[in-house]
Amino acid sequence: MFAGLTQSDFACYEARKWKSNVYNRERLEVRQKLLALGQHCTSSLIGPDGAPLFLEASVEHPAVWNHKQVDSQSIYFSRNEAARKQLDGFIDRQKPISTLLDDPTPQRNHLFLGVTVWHESLDVVLKIHPDASVDRHNLERKLDEHYEAERLLGLLHELPEGFSIGVLPNLTPVASDFAIEQLAEIIGSLPPPSGTGGGLTIPGQPVQMFSIAKSLPAAEFVAMSADEQSAWVQTQLEQLLPIYRFIVWTRENDFVSMAKVLDKEKAVRRQRGLHKGDRVRIVRGMLAGKDGAVAEV
Repeated sequence: MFAGLTQSDFACYEARKWKSNVYNRERLEVRQKLLALGQHCTSSLIGPDGAPLFLEASVEHPAVWNHKQVDSQSIYFSRNEAARKQLDGFIDRQKPISTLLDDPTPQRNHLFLGVTVWHESLDVVLKIHPDASVDRHNLERKLDEHYEAERLLGLLHELPEGFSIGVLPNLTPVASDFAIEQLAEIIGSLPPPSGTGGGLTIPGQPVQMFSIAKSLPAAEFVAMSADEQSAWVQTQLEQLLPIYRFIVWTRENDFVSMAKVLDKEKAVRRQRGLHKGDRVRIVRGMLAGKDGAVAEV
């Protein structure tokens, strides 16, 4: 059950506490509260496959992948673990090993919705990391088609007042006159992926992610009851969900021919190590248990 966030919860993320392990216990309690909040929201956050989005939380202690400091606490909603594994191998092969060590979290590879507690505010966001190549390229290809670009623009115009869009840290309000040209400019300003020309990520520096976000000052958020806090967060996430579904790659929303790539890789894995003439034993089907020879790979 979500007990609600208090002013002391937001105080866990004062700058003087970021690098200290002394506050791990306090941050763990905030993490648990956020997970309870996320569990309350998951039933209404249904992905394109008809299943609830997968929920997880950021770590509460200084670690290598948060550069030894905890300046905020987050929960994330994204594609389920099986769907991730389908894409992770392909995405990770495109990146230098140094970037995997710097940030091994799943949020680097996948579009996600999130809720983040900072010292001064609580944010509800949709984000794409520059290295989330499949979802990113799916969005870019969709925007190359006029009809799809108009669809996304319509979804953005349906957002209520208070949402902003851009590449972090530069966000601008989604106004009623927000145009396709502005959208194209924002997507075009997303940095190249790691390991490509100009795609060098400096460890410890804020990542320039594509983001659609709504922020509420901490004082306003803690003035609500726990039920009101939960309802507010759920409402904002539900407002972003249609945009998540528009962008996220699936076999039914495939503008980058990724399904063909995955099917080819699957076939290669099945064939790995087999050659014409090899002796084999059949393990499934009507001929299970019979010996044979490979006639063709």
